[in-house]
Amino acid sequence: MTSFGIHMGNTSVCLAVSKEGKTDVVASPTGDRVTPAVVAFTDSEIIVGLAAKQARLRNMSNTIINNKNVAAGKLTQQWIDSSPVTITQNNNRIFYEVEYKEREWKAGPSDILVNLYKYIHDIAETHSSEVDQCNCVLTVPRDYNEGQRNFVREAASKAGFKVTQMISETAAACLAYSLGQDELSERYHALVFRSGGISTSMSVVLVSGGTFSILASSDLEMGGDQADEVLVQYLGAEFKQKYKEDILVNKRGKAKLAKGAETVKHVLSTLDTAHCFVESLFDGMDFSSNVTRARFDNQLSKFVIDVLAPLSSLLTSVGLTTADIAKVVMTGGTSKIVKLQTALRGKFPNAEVMTNYAPDEVIAIGAAVQASYITNETTQNCREKMLSISNNIVAVVEGCEDNVITVLPEDSTVPCKRSVPITAPADQETIDLTVYWGQDKTVALTKLSLEGITNKSKIVLSVHIHRDASTHFTLVDKTSGNSEDITLKVES
Repeated sequence: MTSFGIHMGNTSVCLAVSKEGKTDVVASPTGDRVTPAVVAFTDSEIIVGLAAKQARLRNMSNTIINNKNVAAGKLTQQWIDSSPVTITQNNNRIFYEVEYKEREWKAGPSDILVNLYKYIHDIAETHSSEVDQCNCVLTVPRDYNEGQRNFVREAASKAGFKVTQMISETAAACLAYSLGQDELSERYHALVFRSGGISTSMSVVLVSGGTFSILASSDLEMGGDQADEVLVQYLGAEFKQKYKEDILVNKRGKAKLAKGAETVKHVLSTLDTAHCFVESLFDGMDFSSNVTRARFDNQLSKFVIDVLAPLSSLLTSVGLTTADIAKVVMTGGTSKIVKLQTALRGKFPNAEVMTNYAPDEVIAIGAAVQASYITNETTQNCREKMLSISNNIVAVVEGCEDNVITVLPEDSTVPCKRSVPITAPADQETIDLTVYWGQDKTVALTKLSLEGITNKSKIVLSVHIHRDASTHFTLVDKTSGNSEDITLKVES
């Protein structure tokens, strides 16, 4: 069955598909794997994606960007004042005032979201003619409340998607790299670092028992736009030195230079040198410049320091150090910057920095992975709080006291099932086993025994913790079929 995952950011949107056990990003008709989250109104039509972004300089007052923050109600007066598009508020409702089909038009943030999702829906149809019947998982920031989540869900549903679940961007990033999914006994701390177009967030995640617990997070209103501005200032100074004119005081000229700077930033993520060419930048004069990655890295030093500044206090707040982080997941388009990746590797020398996927595709891939796991009808209560056990459940075989077997690791979610192989002592026909609560073995939960053990016996201990916390243990010899089981119930 085909399943989809969608990540909607402020500056871009990405669609991933999971089919026949494989997950990948779906490219747009222009061949781009990530689509600009830009919507433009013209005299004849509504344009979405790359075409809208490319024509923005000629239609700035009718081209909407960074709609995600506006849709979430994260609207500051500074943003309203600096926006080329007129933004108004009426009865706690926000509107963009644009010219569409030669008349004034009011469009709400939800209208923009629907247009973006419709565009993505058209892309999805290239993979499946039954998109409306395919499971689709959306990602949202971890701090979105129920109202904000419903706002996003309704927009995607209007566009034709069957929204089965909504998960946090942090969880999706972890799922993309299958953190803790292959070996449930794994327990470690990871850092999910997301740097997008206008914001950066970092989350410390405990990976244990196949689940993700966000211990602490930090948000920063800093991202790709600030990295672009560093290049704009550098290129502007070069232009002034060459032509004795300050292009940065000219709004249109600075906007054209910013477009060129963004291209340079992306190129320098993969190459050592990038060429910036802006036609007729000022008074008919073209601008041409080569920028090396070394020069860009030098100019970017303060930006990188500022972006990573919250890390120390974030780790301290949960009693961790950089040495306690086992894996760093890089997400968001700005995370492609080589200097930023190098700086993070320097801060976490013992950690594995996950960069197998393009950072701006990671969250969508994780959402598609989650969508592929959903086999039932639409999840009605996808934000149900998960319960977890607060200690390890271990087992010890009599005569092998030094071998402590972890049956269920701490933080495993409830309900859960797990089976572990048990090795019987040599030359014994009976196996006696004690199950303990905690690694220190001070609280015995139950004892189980099996007779008739041979050297061909394959012994397995299974545990099933139900939602009501009642727990069923089974010790079975798979060869002979002999078994003993017991159910422990919680006293009311």
